[in-house]
Amino acid sequence: MTSTLYIVDGYNVLHVLFPGADRDEIFARRDWLAEHLASLAATRDAGVLLVFDAHGKRRTECTPLKGTNVEVCFAGGRFSADTLIARRIAEQPADVAVVVVSADQEVQRAASRAGVSRMTPRELGLDLREATQGVDYSSQASRMPSTLEDKVDPETLRKLEELRMDPE
Repeated sequence: MTSTLYIVDGYNVLHVLFPGADRDEIFARRDWLAEHLASLAATRDAGVLLVFDAHGKRRTECTPLKGTNVEVCFAGGRFSADTLIARRIAEQPADVAVVVVSADQEVQRAASRAGVSRMTPRELGLDLREATQGVDYSSQASRMPSTLEDKVDPETLRKLEELRMDPE
């Protein structure tokens, strides 16, 4: 068993990493994210639970990514991705360090209440880039950023930047 488990809010991460991407592109990027998370898991000797909402599915389906320490879940039925993430946090034994990756405030609150580490999608994006280049900066995984950029969605950030740059 691994000593660290990353629980990743999949669509939330993809929307932050690929701002402006349409639905089809986001869906196409699911495998990309899973493969990059497999690299991260291998370099960190960690496990990954990657969770996506699956609206319209009758039940939740989880599948291990062959040859990796990544499990991909599509939350369906009475479970949303947020609910499944909260349940998985609660199920972890005390000796597993959990890192929850999401920009969703409700997911962040659930992680905070459970006393687990939190990471933003932007931080994960940096870690994925480093992991795929073979560089490990795992000490960054436990810090919670405090900048505005890490707390608002890309569209809001763009609008704020436009307001800031407007000379009037």
